[in-house]
Amino acid sequence: MPFQSALSGIRAASSDLSVTGNNIANASTTGFKASRVEFGDVYATSVSGAGSTAIGSGVQIQAVAQRFTQGNVSFTENELDLAINGNGFFVMDKDGESLYTRAGTFGLDADGFVVNNTGARLQGFSADEAGNLSGVRSDVQIETNNLAPRQTTLVASVLNLDSTEPVLQSIGRSLVTEGNAVGLTQSGLTESVTTTLSGSQFNLPLANNFSTTSLSFDVSLSAATDNNGTVSINLNSAAGVPATISTFNDLRTLASVINAQIFSPVVPQQPIDVIANAVDNGGGNYSLDFSAITEGEASQIALSNQSANAGDIGLNTGTTLVQGVPEVSNGYPQQSVDIIDPDGDVATYTSARNATAADTASELNALQGVSANAQTDLVLSNFVNSNGNASIVLNGITLTSESLPLLQDEINDLTNTTLPGITATIDPITGATLAIRSTAGDDLQVRFDSIDDGDSLTVTGDPDAPAQILEVDANGDGVVAGNLDAAANSIIVGGAINIVLDEGYSMENAEPPSVGLFQALNNASTFSEVVLNEFDPNDQTTYNSATSTSVFDSLGNPHVMTQYFVKQEFDPTDPTTASNHWMMYVLIDGQDVGDPDTSLPPPQNIQPTRAAYNVFFNEDGSRNNLLTDEMLVSNWTPLDASGSANGALGPQNVLAGGTPVIPDPPTSSNFVINLDGSTQFGADFAVTDTDQDGYATGRLSGLSIDDNGIIFARFTNGESQVLGQVVLASFANQQGLQPRGNTMWVENFESGPPNVGTPGSAALGAIQSGALEESNVDLSEQLVKLIIAQRNFQASAKTIETADQVTQTIINLR
Repeated sequence: MPFQSALSGIRAASSDLSVTGNNIANASTTGFKASRVEFGDVYATSVSGAGSTAIGSGVQIQAVAQRFTQGNVSFTENELDLAINGNGFFVMDKDGESLYTRAGTFGLDADGFVVNNTGARLQGFSADEAGNLSGVRSDVQIETNNLAPRQTTLVASVLNLDSTEPVLQSIGRSLVTEGNAVGLTQSGLTESVTTTLSGSQFNLPLANNFSTTSLSFDVSLSAATDNNGTVSINLNSAAGVPATISTFNDLRTLASVINAQIFSPVVPQQPIDVIANAVDNGGGNYSLDFSAITEGEASQIALSNQSANAGDIGLNTGTTLVQGVPEVSNGYPQQSVDIIDPDGDVATYTSARNATAADTASELNALQGVSANAQTDLVLSNFVNSNGNASIVLNGITLTSESLPLLQDEINDLTNTTLPGITATIDPITGATLAIRSTAGDDLQVRFDSIDDGDSLTVTGDPDAPAQILEVDANGDGVVAGNLDAAANSIIVGGAINIVLDEGYSMENAEPPSVGLFQALNNASTFSEVVLNEFDPNDQTTYNSATSTSVFDSLGNPHVMTQYFVKQEFDPTDPTTASNHWMMYVLIDGQDVGDPDTSLPPPQNIQPTRAAYNVFFNEDGSRNNLLTDEMLVSNWTPLDASGSANGALGPQNVLAGGTPVIPDPPTSSNFVINLDGSTQFGADFAVTDTDQDGYATGRLSGLSIDDNGIIFARFTNGESQVLGQVVLASFANQQGLQPRGNTMWVENFESGPPNVGTPGSAALGAIQSGALEESNVDLSEQLVKLIIAQRNFQASAKTIETADQVTQTIINLR
């Protein structure tokens, strides 16, 4: 009967309308999957079959199938909104029941669990504190507490050292001058006395008229200088002398005329180093003096062959000679040394007489292959200052401190001003001696003044030489306890020079003077080998490359670790050297962190040394792991800004049991440096990667989830920590999943068990963070289907109407 077929059509069309309407209603539902009704025809059959003339009995619904195609992905800028690009379902847990969804609208509940709008918890793999994923499925939880600090235990650096870099260091020779004049306390006058012949006094105006009467005499000089001898002087108005000498200006003119004849005498006489001076002695008394030009020289000046009227200007009788006395000096004589270069060429250097060690060092520095620096030391002791009236004059600066400890402070306060480069250090144990040093190598000159008889000061230069005592004879009785000549009032100590010769250079001085700055240099044992341009972290010319990174102590405080790389010399004839060899030096906050050298005397035997590690490379540029040192930093004491220990874990050096195996949690500040993957190629120095496992305290500042579903937490300390990984599930038969509402499904027998894995693995899709998958409903398609279902419904209804009319016609046939 057609009624049954038509009714089945109406039921089918109605179901189709319901499914289409549901699709349209969920066109904006996140993660919704559109459904479709699948129909089948109905035939009445028997065991023997329906036959070729069988007529169908209508339509039936075979299934309402869901279409699990990919929906459009829209971006939301909310990191916890997740979309799946590809196959798979988010795994959810609610009250112990596993649910599956494509809707990634997630947030955090009060306990930090990632949940959807129904309270179901997202499932994933948890991670430990080191970011290692467990592989055990659990609820995904985001800890919002502060991230506790982690101490650095490993620094991993991957870098390239340039194989074309030059070797910056070389082996030279050095010595310290040990001539027998070095460090001796030389005593003498603070200021030199010049040889002077003073004429007797006379009054102005002079009776002599130089226009009518000449005046003549001879002046002679006997000295060690070249310009000595005798000069004849003839004074008259023709020579430029005023006719009458009535004023002091006239007298000075007269002295000028005398000097003109001294410096330009009548041939064959030669000029002499004497100068005449007009002197106003006060009270109308005047005189003429003759002084040697060379100061401090013990010379003789004499007058002879005076004319009868020479007495008019005080040059006849009554002259007084004061012989010159040199000022105190360091006692260094003029001395020569020979510098021989690698080619055998000789350059002779001659130091000036009485030159300071600083001046000599400066001149040596100007020579090829030579570098020098100087230093001067003396010690003050036995400072007797009975009434506080004594003063010490150091290099011309008067010091008024009443004791040696106070004198230390006074000198050090002037080290950058009036006493440049001069420092003082009191004996920390006795306080009875004060060591004074000129770091530039200038002479140190000490004068002692007081008004109190018996005040004294002991000055020591070379500790192997006798000290000298400066003592005041205030009452003039000539009795003092000191060992200085009564005329001596000053002591000078000269410095020593540290000389370094470049590789291949030598210095000789086979026959030094009996007293001098340089010792005999004809013996190779005088010199010692020294590394030239030795590594200095403050001098960029001493290392080839450097890189810095932050490391953290146990309290989370950051510190700067700097690695310096220095290429080493290779000599094929020297078995102690090797090719492709570098040294890596490590400093933290500019401080050495190497284990102490117990062979040194206290307190150096407990102080950090320079941390240095050998790094070797193979011929192909790869690192030679066999020869390269293990790099354990085992003597780092974390310091605060003031340079004091900050309370964090301290070191455990190797002698105390420190090893490259760092326990977790750490028990010391030790950490390991790893250079795995580093190379030595002919390319610029480059740091490919640097990482360390420590960090400071941090607060959660953001989240990010990558394509593989790994959840990264970003903290205010710049750290990113893995908190877990979102998992996805796939099914052999997605159509077999049973809808549970809220865009979630549950497994059943037809779907098969879930295959749980990480995003991007197997056939699972990738995660898109900050995005949602929209409904895959196509509204245009659904509206067309709505029209078709409506027409199908109408057509089936028309079938019933037609069948009814036919039936009515049959009934009306009687």
